[in-house]
Amino acid sequence: MAEYWDGVERRHAARRELAAHLRIHLLGDEGTTDMYEIQEREVPQQLVLTEQRHITPEELPDWIPAALGRLAAVAQAHGGFFGDPFVVYHGEVNEDSDGPVELCVPVDPARAGRLPAASRTEPAHTQAYTRLTKAQTAYPQILSAYDAVHAWAQREARTTAAAPREVYFADWSEIGPTDPACDIAVPLAD
Repeated sequence: MAEYWDGVERRHAARRELAAHLRIHLLGDEGTTDMYEIQEREVPQQLVLTEQRHITPEELPDWIPAALGRLAAVAQAHGGFFGDPFVVYHGEVNEDSDGPVELCVPVDPARAGRLPAASRTEPAHTQAYTRLTKAQTAYPQILSAYDAVHAWAQREARTTAAAPREVYFADWSEIGPTDPACDIAVPLAD
């Protein structure tokens, strides 16, 4: 019974967020920024393990945890995580475009050059971001959060410096639909 009820609550939360997303777009994005609190934070330089792929919106929910599992195993064998994993969208992922998308797992910078997987250095930057619940991350309603962060940057006369991203700080399998799940973020130019 508990499993059934959890499923009902998940579906209801997802429908509520979809209705909010549709309302925003039917009103011409009016109220987008009112739904999301936009904040700023400093992100230090990070060495990240990476896996990149061209992907459709339907494939994302399966690919992200699978890629994270592969990179987490490498990270754990080389000192563990040195920050929250994040997904960078180097191109749009929608019905007409397939990214590419890059999953990044921060690792110990002292391990540079000694990792058995693709890696790169993510430069230090300031991020504008908003926090989402698990239900708010469903496609296409997650797009409203991206719109809100970009609208905030434009309104504040801030220039984006790199591709937008989703920062995953929660254990996806352990949280419910109304729990904080990830941040939608965009690096800003100084």
